[in-house]
Amino acid sequence: MKKWMFIPALAGVVAIGGVALADDSVPSTDKPADKLISLQAAKQIAIEKVKNGVVTEIELDKDDGRYHFDVDLKDGKYEYDLEVDAYTGAIIKFEKELEKDRKQAVSQSQKLLTKEEAIAIAKTKAAGTVKEFELDSDDGRKEYDIEMRDGEFKYEIELDAVTGEFLKFEKERYRNVKTEVKAQPQTEVKVQTEKVAASTLKVVEPAKEQQVVKSDDKKSNKKTMLTKEQVIAIAKQHASGVVTDFELDDDNVYEIEMEDGDIEYELEIHAYTGKILSFERDVDNDDDNDDD
Repeated sequence: MKKWMFIPALAGVVAIGGVALADDSVPSTDKPADKLISLQAAKQIAIEKVKNGVVTEIELDKDDGRYHFDVDLKDGKYEYDLEVDAYTGAIIKFEKELEKDRKQAVSQSQKLLTKEEAIAIAKTKAAGTVKEFELDSDDGRKEYDIEMRDGEFKYEIELDAVTGEFLKFEKERYRNVKTEVKAQPQTEVKVQTEKVAASTLKVVEPAKEQQVVKSDDKKSNKKTMLTKEQVIAIAKQHASGVVTDFELDDDNVYEIEMEDGDIEYELEIHAYTGKILSFERDVDNDDDNDDD
């Protein structure tokens, strides 16, 4: 690869950002029919592409037998690298990145967003509970790193701590929600119908009253198996929140998992008698602290 850097050795030199550029001074080509565009024309093409951009460097390069102009620009925030075809003027490469040496001056007129303001901005794109919140610095830029979770997705967010600009936003599923019901108070007794994502269950009318049949397991085979809705109603007498898992095992026992915010419940209920065979309540203490 051959490169020519324009230097102030000829008339018509243009100095840009401390870099000297020779106007219309390009190496001759063996193909007179293919006339190269001028340096100023290449510069103008780059400026039209990058509004408010200032050319800091421009040079003629030859790659695979074809000439092109390498043009570097800055606009006070980003750096740009363009390649302009020296024959047609077409932009054949365009790269944009934040200036590495850009510093963020935090002054009275440029204060950091509060934690509450940053979370409010994050919630315009994400939902759920804030699990992590941290103030970080990257190349002089102050950033808020925020992690949020709802019942199904995890969100990782980076915000400019001054402007609130989204620098990073990632959404990832971390839990498959099989069933979804509205959270009910622990005193709620009525059976509610529920939405099931890929349900094979038949939705029935709410039962008027749920009575637990007190009998020995030996006699349970003569009873009718409780419906899913009836079992959930029994579970909601002891737990609250959203049903996240529901299944019937080989021993005629319903296994139910429920979540209410940071509280998780696991219950085992006999499929015929409605008897609570097992009950567990777990509180997730892995919440974010308020220390920035």
